[in-house]
Amino acid sequence: MNSQFLKKIASLAISGLVATSLLVGCGPDKPGTDPTSAPDPTSAGTQTENTKKPEDFSGTVTFWHFNDDEASVIKEAFEAVYKNVTVDLQVTADTDGAYQTLMTNTLRSGSGVPDVYALEAAFVKRFVNIPNALKDLSAAPFDAESLKDKLVSYTVDIGRSDDGKIRALSHQACPGAVGYKRDLAKEYLGTDDPTEISAMLSTPEKMLETARKLKTESDGKVKMFAGMADVLEIYLGARSKGWVVDGKLVIDPKIEDYVKIMKTMTDEGLHGNLPAWEPPWSAAIEDDEHFAYAIPTWGVPWIIRVNQADENQDKGSWGLAEGPYGYTWGGTWYGMYSDTENEELAWELIKFITADDKHLEAWGRDTGDIVSNLSVIDKIAADSSFVDKTVNQNTYEFFKPLLASIDGSLITEYDDVIKSAFQDAMMTYLAGNTTEDQMWAQFKDQVRSDLDELEVE
Repeated sequence: MNSQFLKKIASLAISGLVATSLLVGCGPDKPGTDPTSAPDPTSAGTQTENTKKPEDFSGTVTFWHFNDDEASVIKEAFEAVYKNVTVDLQVTADTDGAYQTLMTNTLRSGSGVPDVYALEAAFVKRFVNIPNALKDLSAAPFDAESLKDKLVSYTVDIGRSDDGKIRALSHQACPGAVGYKRDLAKEYLGTDDPTEISAMLSTPEKMLETARKLKTESDGKVKMFAGMADVLEIYLGARSKGWVVDGKLVIDPKIEDYVKIMKTMTDEGLHGNLPAWEPPWSAAIEDDEHFAYAIPTWGVPWIIRVNQADENQDKGSWGLAEGPYGYTWGGTWYGMYSDTENEELAWELIKFITADDKHLEAWGRDTGDIVSNLSVIDKIAADSSFVDKTVNQNTYEFFKPLLASIDGSLITEYDDVIKSAFQDAMMTYLAGNTTEDQMWAQFKDQVRSDLDELEVE
């Protein structure tokens, strides 16, 4: 998940996770070509299958994370199944990069490195490519390649190092949608039906047309998006190339399209110009002036619900629609230190977090996270009784088809730094303080300064 906010709460219904987390599933399934369709779970076996039962394992496994609320739930659920194993948990929030700095320094020293550590989407690619930082999970005795048909394919791709080896696995899939306020949709667009709203947002041109209609019908009161960051997430997913290819900064044509549409939306007053994660952006969740936000899977509870007043929660006042492009935003990966002397317990913990069917089904139902396990996705998506009360939709059924549009190859180890530099330059440009040419120059100069190993034309 995004490291700028708490993704989980300590009061999560751990009983649901514990009660159903009885089996460690680590087997491969029949290969499939559809990234959103799970193999037949009855065919599961594994090249690395261990005949030991959870109660046969004992000892301590060290585990570092950047989010206490998520990590503490993992620890409790794992220890409830592996009753003779203790998870020695250390949590360091990644405020101002503190977790990344700690991990980097610890790896450099080679002393006190945890057996298993968590990596957020913003920096997972950096760590999987650090020499001797993470063990090759594709190799025996782990044979993680046998899990790739069990998991959403892009999550496996992102956890690979540049040499093609799986070095980290994720328990989440994080496709993105456009979240919108149903009351504003009904009043100014004539419907709040997700399918009809999706049609109104299906192309950039239709999205602009809808934004203009909202403004006109509301006498200028309602703006389409809260701010430019929401639109950026959508366009990042539309690219055919990531920010860096062969050591060179790449500005994909879709990024140029983004600059144009944001200039139009700014000039016409079609977005709120609210910086993401700042208090006004969060507060606008409850107002009647900002229609939509970029909402990934975790955004339903942690962008929408968390910013609603208690009396407004769980009333289905929001909806999810497809935007003009599919995208992904966030996620957490887990890897094993390359020189750990505790690889058996470390692998059991990683498998439990990322590949155990029953644990992940409980996790998905209790937290609302869209897990990366394909059979669990299929099962919950087909369950008509599973409805997220924030959006009054089965979020698994909604997000499942969007998984196929995600290209994991777009993610690079430089993304967080480049994205920050781009947003800074765009804010100056949209404020009218620079020309477009000056904006691009500012952006490139900042990338050269921050990432001098890259070639910037």
